Amino acid sequence: MAESGTAQPSVAIGPHAAIIDGHAQFFRAYYAIRGGLSSQITGEPTNLVFGFLSMLFSYIRSQKPTELVVVIDAAGDKETFRSEIYPEYKAHRDPAPEDFHPQVERCLEALRLMGIPVLGIEGVEADDVIATLVDRLRKSHPEMRIRMVSRDKDLGQLVDARTTLFDAQKNGDIGLEQLFDSKGVRPEQVIDLLALMGDSADNVPGVPGGGPKTAASLLAEYGSIDGIYRHLDAIKGKKGEALAQSRELVALSRRLVELKRDCDFPFDERDARFEPGRCDLPKLLEMLRVLGFHRLRGEAQEIFGGGAVAEPTEPKEKPARSAAGRARPKADAAGSQFASDAPA
Repeated sequence: MAESGTAQPSVAIGPHAAIIDGHAQFFRAYYAIRGGLSSQITGEPTNLVFGFLSMLFSYIRSQKPTELVVVIDAAGDKETFRSEIYPEYKAHRDPAPEDFHPQVERCLEALRLMGIPVLGIEGVEADDVIATLVDRLRKSHPEMRIRMVSRDKDLGQLVDARTTLFDAQKNGDIGLEQLFDSKGVRPEQVIDLLALMGDSADNVPGVPGGGPKTAASLLAEYGSIDGIYRHLDAIKGKKGEALAQSRELVALSRRLVELKRDCDFPFDERDARFEPGRCDLPKLLEMLRVLGFHRLRGEAQEIFGGGAVAEPTEPKEKPARSAAGRARPKADAAGSQFASDAPA
C-alpha cells in the first residue's frame, strides 16, 4: 500500500510496543542499497538483509521497545479478500526481483534466531494483521504506547493519541497532516479520505482527478463521504461532476481501503515482549559473520549479549564486486544511512 509523509525528528518515547511492517521495510532496504553487495563466503546477495537488520538494530538501540513484532504479507497480491471484491486490486504489479525473496528468508531466519515473533496470515494483508494486533493491544493495555514502523497511508486510520506511525529511516514520527500533506485531517476521516483519493499503486479507483488536498477540503466542509453526497448539489463544476460519476467507485474504494480489524489468528501477547535472552546469539553471530556484517555482529552482541563482540581473527570478508567493479554500494536518498554503514 502507498507510502508518504515527512517524518518529524523523534526521541525515545519510553516503554512502547513496536509493530514493524515487514515487507514495507524489506522493499525499502532492497532498493536503498545498490552496487552488488553480497557475501564473500556464500556469494548470496545481501543488500536487503543488511539494510533491514541495520534498521532493526538501530530502532532497538535508540527507541528501546518493550514489545516488538514483525508483520509480513503471507498472501500474494492476488490472494486476499480484496482481490475477491475487486479483481483489479494490485493486479498490475510486477513480480519482485529474483533475488528479493531469498533475502527475505534470510531476514526471517535472523528474526527467528532473535526470538522476535513474525506474524503473517493467509487471505489478508499485513495491514489487516497490524490493525487487528493494534486493536487487541488497545483493549488489553489501554495505556500502552504503540508505534507502527511504517509510512503506509492506509495505517493512518489506526492513528490516535497513543498510536503513531514511525519512519525508521528518518528516525521520526509521522502525523496525519504530514502523512497526507493536508491540513485538518482527523483520524475518523482517514478511511473516507483514502477512498476519495484512490491509490494508483494498489489500483484503488477513488475519484478521478482528486488528491489528498481536494479530499481533505471536502471532508473538512462536509464531514464524511455520506455528507459529501448529501450535499452533492452544492458542489459545482468538474469536482461535482466527478463525484457524481464516481459514487459507486467511491463506495467500492472504501471497502478496499478499510482495514480488517478482526483477523482470526492465535497470538499470545506475552510473546511480543522483547526479551534479549530469547536470542540464540551464537547462531546469530555466525550468520552475521557468514554474511560479512562485522559491524552488525558488534551491535548484536550489545543488544542481545550485553557487550561488544571481539572481531574475528581471520581476515574480514569483503563484499563481492559488482559487474562494474564497485565494492562500495550506492544508495538512493531514502537509503543513505544504509550505504554509509555498509561493509566495505
